[in-house]
Amino acid sequence: MASMETAPSATTARRGRFWADRSAARLFQLALVSLAALAAAAPWIATTAIRVIGVDATTPIDWVPALFPARQAYAEFTAEFESGDVVIASWPGCTLAAPSVGRFLTAATGPEAPRDEAGRPWFEDVASGAAALERLTAPPLSLDRETAIERLTGILIGPDGEQTCVVIGFTPAGRTDRRRAVDWIRTMLRDTAGVAAAELHLAGPVIDDVAVDVASDESLRFYGPPAAVIVFVLTWIALKSFRYAVVVFLLSLFCVGLAFASVGFWGDRMNPVLIVMPLLVLTLGVAGGIHLVNYLVEEYRRGQGRGAALRAIKTAWLPCSLSAGTTSLGLLSLVVSELEPIRVFGFHAAVGVLATLVVTFLVLPGIFARWPIRRRVDSGPAPSSGLPWAGWVVRRAGAITLAAAAGLGLAATGVGGIRTSVGIDTLFTPASRVIRDYAWLENAIGPLVPVEVLVRFSADTETRAAERLDIVREVGEALGSIRPVTGVTSAASFVPELPDTSVSLTVARKVVIARRLEDRLSQLSAMRLIRDVEGGQLWRVTAHTSALAGLDYAAFLEEVRRVVEPVIVSHGGSTRGVAAEYTGAMPLINAIQNTLLRDLFVSFLSACLVISLVTMAVEGGIVPGLLAMVPNVFPMVVLFGLLGWTRTTLDIGSVMTASVALGMAVDGTFHFLTFFRRGLAAAGGSATPAGRAAAVMAAFRHAAPALLQTALVCGIGILAFVPSPFAPTRRFALMLSLLVASALVGDLVVLPALLATRAGRWFRSARV
Repeated sequence: MASMETAPSATTARRGRFWADRSAARLFQLALVSLAALAAAAPWIATTAIRVIGVDATTPIDWVPALFPARQAYAEFTAEFESGDVVIASWPGCTLAAPSVGRFLTAATGPEAPRDEAGRPWFEDVASGAAALERLTAPPLSLDRETAIERLTGILIGPDGEQTCVVIGFTPAGRTDRRRAVDWIRTMLRDTAGVAAAELHLAGPVIDDVAVDVASDESLRFYGPPAAVIVFVLTWIALKSFRYAVVVFLLSLFCVGLAFASVGFWGDRMNPVLIVMPLLVLTLGVAGGIHLVNYLVEEYRRGQGRGAALRAIKTAWLPCSLSAGTTSLGLLSLVVSELEPIRVFGFHAAVGVLATLVVTFLVLPGIFARWPIRRRVDSGPAPSSGLPWAGWVVRRAGAITLAAAAGLGLAATGVGGIRTSVGIDTLFTPASRVIRDYAWLENAIGPLVPVEVLVRFSADTETRAAERLDIVREVGEALGSIRPVTGVTSAASFVPELPDTSVSLTVARKVVIARRLEDRLSQLSAMRLIRDVEGGQLWRVTAHTSALAGLDYAAFLEEVRRVVEPVIVSHGGSTRGVAAEYTGAMPLINAIQNTLLRDLFVSFLSACLVISLVTMAVEGGIVPGLLAMVPNVFPMVVLFGLLGWTRTTLDIGSVMTASVALGMAVDGTFHFLTFFRRGLAAAGGSATPAGRAAAVMAAFRHAAPALLQTALVCGIGILAFVPSPFAPTRRFALMLSLLVASALVGDLVVLPALLATRAGRWFRSARV
C-alpha cells in the first residue's frame, strides 16, 4: 500500500519541481504555442505541396533560360524547319502496305483529331514511310519506287524495305498536355492496328519527357513511403523513445511540406530533381533533431534537470545553427546554376533545412523539459563504447594524417576527367521500357538521334541551285564518313542524278535541267529540307546516330565541324556567301552537359569558399578554419576523383551531391569540435599532447554516437531510392549515401587524427 502511494507522490514532486523551474515552464509553453501554430498551418502547407507535386515535371529544354544561346539556336531551327517534339511509333506488322497506318494518320489529322480543352490541336504533322514514299514517287520528284525506298531506309523505313514507322509532331498544346496525348496515341494505335500494348514501341523527345514524369511519380509514390518508414525506425532506435521519434519525424515532415509550399509560393515549377527533396529535407531534419536531443540529454545528466533545457539551448544553438546553416549554404550554392532544376532544388531544399532548425528549437527543448527521456537521462554517464576506436586513432594520428593527405592529392588529379551527360541512356536503366523501345526501333528502323547541319547561302551568293545541291551532297558524304553516323538525309537524298551542266550542252537543255531542278526543290521545301529566310536560303543536312551508343557529344560535334568546314571552304566559304551552322537537339544537349560540369565546380567551389569563411570565423582564425575543412573536403575530392579516373558519367542528380554533401559533412565537424573544445576546457585548457588526446577521447564519447546515428539515418534512409527506375534519382541516392559514409570517416578518423597531432594546438578551448 505504501509503495502505491509513493509513485504518485514522486510524480507530484517532479511536476512541482518542473513548474518551479521558470525557464523550463516558459520553454514548455513556447513548445505548445508552436505546435498549435504548426497544426493550424498544416492544412494549407499540405494542400499547396500536393498541388505542386501534381504538376508534370519540366523537360530538359525548359531547364535552361530562354536566352541560353544553344536554346535560342534550337528554337530558330525548329521555327524554320520542324518541331523537335515528336513521337516515333512502330510495331511488328507496321509495314508499307499496312492499312492500319493510314487509319491512324486519318484519326490523328482529320476533323476528329484530338485537341486540348481550349480546342487547340495536339498534333501538327503526322508522317509515315508509306506517305513519304508516295510523295517521292509522285511528280515532280518522280523517283522510282526502289530508289525512293533506298533513300528512306534508316529514316522512315527499316533495312528490310518493308518495316516502317509513324512520326507524330506535337504542337505546344500537345507538349503541355503530353501525358494525355501519348495515352491517346497508344490507345488509338492499339485500336487501329490491333496490336498488344507490349508490342507497341514508342520513342522520341516527348516519350522521354513522359517517361520522366512517370518515373518521378513512381519514385515518390513507391519509394517515398518505405524511405520514410526506414527513417522513422532509425530515428526511434537513435532516440530510444517512440514518442520523441514521432515528434522529431512529424516536425521534419512539416518542413518537407513547407519546402514544397515554398516552390508554389515563388512560382517555380516541378522538376525531376525535386523528387529527392522530400527525403533529403526529412533526413536532415531528423538528424538535427537527434543532435539537439543529444545536447539536451548531456545537460540533464550534468545538471540534474533544473535549468538543463535552457543550458542545452545555450550550448547547442551555435553548432546546430552552424550545421543547418552550412548545409543550407551548400544547397544555396546550387542557385548559381543556369539549369532550372538544380537552382530550384537548391533554394527550396535550403528553405526546408532552415525551417527544421527553427521548429526543432521551438518545440523540442520545451517538450524535453517537461517529459525527458528517462531511460537516457537516468542511465548515468555517456557510454564509452567508441573509446577503443578513439584510442587507436589517437595513437596513429600522424600516419592517418599523412595517408589522408596522400589520398587527397592522388584523387585530386582525377577530378579533371569527370564527364557529364543528360542523354536518354543516362536517365533510365537498360531494363526500363523506354530504353527497350529505343533499342527495338533503332534495330527495326534506324538510329533516332539527328545531328543537324544547315548550309546557309546568302542572298547575294553566285552559287546556283545545281551547285548548292552539289555542296549539300558533299557535306552529306563528309558526315557519312564519321564512324557513329549511320545515315544522312538532305535535299540531295531525294533528287535523281542530273546531267552535269558544266559539260557542253545546248542553252535550251540547260534551261530545261534548271527548271526541272527548281520544280523539285519547291517540293523539297514542302518537305522541310530547304527554307527561304531573310537574307538568304538554308539547306538542311541531317546525320543520324544511335541514342544508345554512349556518344561523347562534344567530341562528336567537333568531328562534325572538322569534316564539314573543308567542304564549305572548297566552295569559296564566306567569300562566296556560303557557311555552315550546327544546330538541332544535340548541340543543345551538349551545351546543357557543359553547363552541368561547370555547375559542379562553380557550386562546389562557392560552397567551399563560403563555408570556409564561416568555419574560420567560428574557429577564430584562418589556420584552424582551414584545418577544420580538411575532413569535409576529403570525401568529396576522393569520390569525385575516383569517378574522374574511371571516366564515369555524371548526370543531373550526381552533380548536385558534392555541394549538398559538403554542407552535410560540416555538420559533424562542428559538433565534434564543440565537444573537443569542452574537453580541452575540462583539461584546464591544455593544448599539450596529453590534453589534446584527452579532449579527442571526450569528443568521441559525447559526439560519436550522434554522428553515427545521423549518418545512418541520412545514408540508409536515402538508399531507399536506389531501386528507382529514374537513373538520376538512383545515382543521387547512391552517391549521397557514399558521401555521407565518407564524411563520417572524415569526422571520426581524419578530424580526430588532425586534432591529436600538433595541428590541434590551433584550436582554442571552450569558455567554462
